[in-house]
Amino acid sequence: MAGQIVVAVFESRGIALDAYHRLHTEGVPKADTALRVLKEIGPVPATMEPELAALEVDPLVFGNVQETFAPYIRNGETAVLVRAYSDAEVEFAAMTMKQYEPVAIEIMALQPAS
Repeated sequence: MAGQIVVAVFESRGIALDAYHRLHTEGVPKADTALRVLKEIGPVPATMEPELAALEVDPLVFGNVQETFAPYIRNGETAVLVRAYSDAEVEFAAMTMKQYEPVAIEIMALQPAS
């Protein structure tokens, strides 16, 4: 077997980090794993604008909420990638990451370098 890559996409970096650290705790070498944030910051969704505007009217909230907090509203989708060399390693990585409820999980063939 040439090897495969198990890729799981999580809703947030925090959840992905939990899965990533669990893999290491269970013995997967750090050299065979990667963690990548797919989209760090996204625009404020149109559906959130009225809610943010309503917060500006509240006397307990100081300043412009939208300008203050919009940079912290993130899409945060994060992928954890695991290189696996056997079917057992693929199954182990996939089952470990499934415990953290990924949005999607895919198994891809590792392409040899040309």
